[in-house]
Amino acid sequence: MAQRLLIFFALAIGLLPVCAPAFAHHGTAAYDEANPVTLKGTVTEFMWANPHSQIKFNVPGEKGNIVPWVAEAFAPGKLARDGWTRNIVKRGDEVTVTISPAKDGSREGLLRLLVLPDGRQLGPDAPH
Repeated sequence: MAQRLLIFFALAIGLLPVCAPAFAHHGTAAYDEANPVTLKGTVTEFMWANPHSQIKFNVPGEKGNIVPWVAEAFAPGKLARDGWTRNIVKRGDEVTVTISPAKDGSREGLLRLLVLPDGRQLGPDAPH
């Protein structure tokens, strides 16, 4: 019995380094939640996938160039409970996206609000 208990604890401790990155990934520490950014752009792709859905979109730059951005959203199960569907965002849609931008300066952020072409608002900051 003592040997089985020892094996169990050895396996549990051995799995900690493997599981720790998964727990760390699901925080919001990488995003600047105090300074949201609102962008207008054209959807290039909507990825309805686990563990996080993503909206990829192009924003016109200051010099007329195209600047690609990515908004990370919740998993499909959570989005579906909030009224989203896998086809709610389509390539070519003109959208307004409010994100908590990445602290590292990359062109990505955590989705706060998505305004669709028909005016519907989705996301954690959408009025209910």
